[in-house]
Amino acid sequence: MKKLTAIVYTSHTGFTRRYAGMLARASGIPAYDLSQRRELPAPGSAVLYLGWLCAGRIQGLSQARRRWEVRAVCAVGLAPMPPEGVDGLAAAHRLGGIPLFYLRGGYAPGRVRGVYRLMMRPMLRMTAKSQEPEQRVLHTVLLQGGDFTSEKQLSPVLTWLEFHT
Repeated sequence: MKKLTAIVYTSHTGFTRRYAGMLARASGIPAYDLSQRRELPAPGSAVLYLGWLCAGRIQGLSQARRRWEVRAVCAVGLAPMPPEGVDGLAAAHRLGGIPLFYLRGGYAPGRVRGVYRLMMRPMLRMTAKSQEPEQRVLHTVLLQGGDFTSEKQLSPVLTWLEFHT
């Protein structure tokens, strides 16, 4: 089994980038932005991949899997996710034995671009009509933004890294 040599990530509004930076500082493993094609690990390298969630898909994961040996995945999303949701996400991405960690990120309405801005409109309308407390909180976050990133959420990932680097 190859030694883990890099953290690779893709980020749309910066929350996944923050987690990658936190992991890089804590582990000493360099982090690379998937969009910076000049400075990426060599093809076939063993990597930890972080991607943001959009419509149930971990962005950039398929590209990362084609290029590197992805040893673990962190999915960064807006809302809390129960363990069965993480299991379903792993199954949907056919991760098999590859560990999947869920990290709650955030939402920055001013940084959402293109089609992703349009995709959020139905969610904003849906949460506006809901009387459920969780949906009301989500509605406020969708309007004003919110940041849920924390080093504490990285504990399971850092524990995994201790045994796999």
